[in-house]
Amino acid sequence: MSGRYAPSPSGPLHLGNLRTALLAWLQARLAEQPLILRVEDLDLPRVKPGSSEQILKDLRWLGFNWDEGPDIGGPAAPYEQSARHPQYQQAFQQLLDNDLVYPCYCSRKDIQQVASAPHAHEYSPIYPGTCRDPAKRAAIRQRHPEKTAAWRYRIPTHTIEFKDRIIGHISQSLDREVGDFVIKRADGLFAYQLAVVVDDGMMGVTDVVRGADLLDSTAQQIQLFETLGYPVPSFWHVPLMLDNTGTKLSKRDGAASLDLWKQQGKSAEMLIGHLAFTVGLIDEERAISTLELIQGLTLDLLRDKLINRR
Repeated sequence: MSGRYAPSPSGPLHLGNLRTALLAWLQARLAEQPLILRVEDLDLPRVKPGSSEQILKDLRWLGFNWDEGPDIGGPAAPYEQSARHPQYQQAFQQLLDNDLVYPCYCSRKDIQQVASAPHAHEYSPIYPGTCRDPAKRAAIRQRHPEKTAAWRYRIPTHTIEFKDRIIGHISQSLDREVGDFVIKRADGLFAYQLAVVVDDGMMGVTDVVRGADLLDSTAQQIQLFETLGYPVPSFWHVPLMLDNTGTKLSKRDGAASLDLWKQQGKSAEMLIGHLAFTVGLIDEERAISTLELIQGLTLDLLRDKLINRR
């Protein structure tokens, strides 16, 4: 059993990222299970130099610790997605051998044209499955001879149902609401959906605490967990931290950065108190360390507070 926190080094963490880190840390520690820190630097063009090192430094400054990670190693190393290509390739080959993936030469324009057609499906835009048909695939390839194929997972006619620990019961029809999705991009990079499943499966992650904005991708991941033979973890999709306009925080929002917090002379304990207060873990905003915060919590109480804030 283990939990995990998996930041992307595409820039400095904002307060929303840090609140999710706090909740993931609390969940793992209250469940008395190891916490894995994994750097999700799969999309190398978006990685900012030095971001990984800064993220680890910031998390340490706030009082977080972990049991496995890129800086301390562990039995499931490496803990950077950019170094895990062989693991993803092995999983991809398993899908290929079982005829569960196919090459796709459709351009975005091709997909948009089908999605905007008068009789397009009510759940559009989803990929219409054009390249499932070998004849249609050959015709598209002839039209785009210069294009390298992406690879799509062949979605079955299937409904995924699961109980999110915060949101509750979720049901999603994969064929009607998702469609065949990319697991290997045309540029050769493996897609997030495949990588995160392989990582969580191989690392023995049993509890995934992450932002509610990733809820829509969960059914696809559950399908891959089951197909690849990994146990499906429990999912905790926690509320997003919003700005004063009700918009989700982003790394482009400097006002929500940890750097600004530090520049104002505020301590790590003040930030932990602020983050804890925004989800109701403490009754008033005050300085508190991670170790002090956890003393007043149980796993059930943490879950109840998050359910009340969703």
